[in-house]
Amino acid sequence: MADFRDTLMLPFSSGALEGPKPGEKWCILNADVLPLPDRMEPDDFVAEQGFRPGFLALEAAGYAVQPRLQAMSELNCCLVLAHRSRAVNERNILRAWNGLKPGGVLVFAGTKTSGVQPMRKWVGRGAQVDGSLSKHHAVAFWVHRSGDDWHADRLQKPDSDFEWGKFRVAPGMFSADEPDVGSALLAEHFSDRIFGRVADFGAGWGYLSSCLIERCSRIEQLELFEADWASLEAARSNVQAAGDMSVDYHWCDMNREAPRTPFNWVVMNPPFHTSRAAEPALGNRFIEAAARCLPAGGRLLMVANTNLPYERTLQHLFKKVERLDQANGFKVLEAVKGSR
Repeated sequence: MADFRDTLMLPFSSGALEGPKPGEKWCILNADVLPLPDRMEPDDFVAEQGFRPGFLALEAAGYAVQPRLQAMSELNCCLVLAHRSRAVNERNILRAWNGLKPGGVLVFAGTKTSGVQPMRKWVGRGAQVDGSLSKHHAVAFWVHRSGDDWHADRLQKPDSDFEWGKFRVAPGMFSADEPDVGSALLAEHFSDRIFGRVADFGAGWGYLSSCLIERCSRIEQLELFEADWASLEAARSNVQAAGDMSVDYHWCDMNREAPRTPFNWVVMNPPFHTSRAAEPALGNRFIEAAARCLPAGGRLLMVANTNLPYERTLQHLFKKVERLDQANGFKVLEAVKGSR
């Protein structure tokens, strides 16, 4: 089914813009596998995608992909796919503009509900929008680079708005403004009974792991697993090991790369949506991954929205399931693994 990725390609398939020529530098930010028109190939691009499942899909499709492009200069074209966060969109557009050579083209595309029209207005305050196409409930617009670099004072929210206390947090990360209410509730149940080898599934920028270190002195090894590369990089700064504790970080897709190494405990606030609608299957896959890496007697401690039906999966995979707490629309669940 056609979607906003097809809309991104419309300027090229319609002839409004020319495709890559030999020797040109093209890149894609917030990249996805694209329905490329004739005479365009994946190896025409360098792609940036920090979400591990998307990164793996791009890699499998033949794109040269990195979680973060460091060198962006003298670009002939930069394609920017809309992110759910306006702040991320602004930063990606600013990076794309500054990376273009004079006359280079920036193309932005997103669904009509993704904020694409406000972004077009925002771009239009700094450059002339040269064209726009609408199809598949999405919009693509483009500008040609002229004039000077754009600076951070164009951004609605400076980076400092996302740095508070001892933590470094950036736009687009889960719960960037402050710790998630559910995570805070879960952390209230951290104590020295959590010991040994501990995993934090969906670790984000490291809030739960930081709380584990502060409150659980018997942890010997803590391992963070996170699909978002930028969040995991932030966690490297935010999570400070105590004493002889070892801390490791894993950028991984829990659906395809979940650990098999045994842990004494797994803690998690699993994701439950990739769009606006709740998707309990995501959390269920995290529970299944936890069950695979916990031996008999190992424990899972997790938080979830009260309306998400995880108990059935937990009762199927664990010998004992208990609701420890419930407040502010969240529940804390603990499950103990039985012997096979």
